Amino acid sequence: MKIYADKRMLAVGLVGGTLSRHNGNMRELNNQTAVYQELGINPRKILHFHQTHSDTIICVATEQDALQISARPLQDADAWVFDSFPAQWGAAIVTADCVPLFLWDDTGSCGALAHCGWRGVVQSLAGKTARGLLLNHPNLRLNAWLGPHIQACCFEVQSDVANQFPQSCIEHKNGKLFVNLNTEIKRQLVQAGLKEEDIKTPYYCTCGDRENFFSWRRDHQKNLLLSFIYKP
Repeated sequence: MKIYADKRMLAVGLVGGTLSRHNGNMRELNNQTAVYQELGINPRKILHFHQTHSDTIICVATEQDALQISARPLQDADAWVFDSFPAQWGAAIVTADCVPLFLWDDTGSCGALAHCGWRGVVQSLAGKTARGLLLNHPNLRLNAWLGPHIQACCFEVQSDVANQFPQSCIEHKNGKLFVNLNTEIKRQLVQAGLKEEDIKTPYYCTCGDRENFFSWRRDHQKNLLLSFIYKP
């Protein structure tokens, strides 16, 4: 099983990352279940929501919170904040080109997972997620990792989209406009209080790497990758 993950996150006892396309289309719940079972995780203890490209965040502070969320119909949201990780609970998102953003502290006691599509990024979802995590832990040193997503090499946009971003993350090539989501997410996270050296943006391009990733921009098919974070 190929899981792209940050070694810093794994080192503090959290499990998670972004799966490659070789694990199947994660739009299919049976494929998700197979992954969790292979990892020895109870699928019923992975929280899900209905992704809407918003800046809505769901906070989880206790196991009771997790139980209540799991018992309700899926809520509309795009980020999870675990103010304190209940043991043997986690959360997941699915992506096809959007950014899976992972946040955690140096002890693995709290963390976050956000589905950062470009619309969410424009609404400062990355920064709001980090601030949500720091709200009750203002002295935490947070780490961040951006999982596989569409990179600036492939994310060509028209001016109506480009104009919604700061010019610092717009790249001009051969008369065309490209958005660098890494640049804008990193800016938001630093503004929220993270140290730049604690934010890692590895170059995995979902659109450019057909062998390992699904991509809506490239294929226009409803195939999805799974990203998850879990506290054993």
